[in-house]
Amino acid sequence: MGTGARGDQGDREDREDREDRGNRRRAEAATRAATAACAVACASVVLAGCVVRGEQAAPEPGLAAVEVTVVRGDRTYPLTARITGWEVRPHPQTPEGADGLHFTYRATQTGPLPVVSVELAVCAVDAADVVLRCSSVFLTEALSAYESSQVADGDAWTDAGPGLGPDVARVLFLPGDLHRGPHAGDPKDDDGYVPPRVPEPGERLRTR
Repeated sequence: MGTGARGDQGDREDREDREDRGNRRRAEAATRAATAACAVACASVVLAGCVVRGEQAAPEPGLAAVEVTVVRGDRTYPLTARITGWEVRPHPQTPEGADGLHFTYRATQTGPLPVVSVELAVCAVDAADVVLRCSSVFLTEALSAYESSQVADGDAWTDAGPGLGPDVARVLFLPGDLHRGPHAGDPKDDDGYVPPRVPEPGERLRTR
């Protein structure tokens, strides 16, 4: 083979080598780009997951009863609440005299509470335990903040309006604390507790 032929072959090999190196660089660049895009997508999914967790739906209400032990998520408080009486009569704060439900309750505390406020839902139901009206009451308003064992009586009203009257068969507490706590929304100190939802009129309560 002549010198010219060997030179041409060497030039071709150099060109092919350069093309190979260029192809490898382009492939490596494409791989890096794909990896970066994947990382951004994963970060977006994680961020979306954080948002979803921050806006999680309220848990379902617990078992309703005339007497309940207060719970906050998986934690049980040394506190019970019991309906001691009720009546449907004109609400004193409505000029038209619309009916409201007046009820009395007893709160029994048997140990220190980890919170200063406890709020429970209370619902008037018919004979089939279908909700007619729900309201809420702060049990701790009837309790002394300086006592760890005590019994206190209180009373409250539901909102006035239609849907009560003779259909009310009984009044029930729901056990889940509705109060989110003093640090609700604080990114550092919020414990993440999500209170149970309050049932709507027409729903049938789970009871015990």
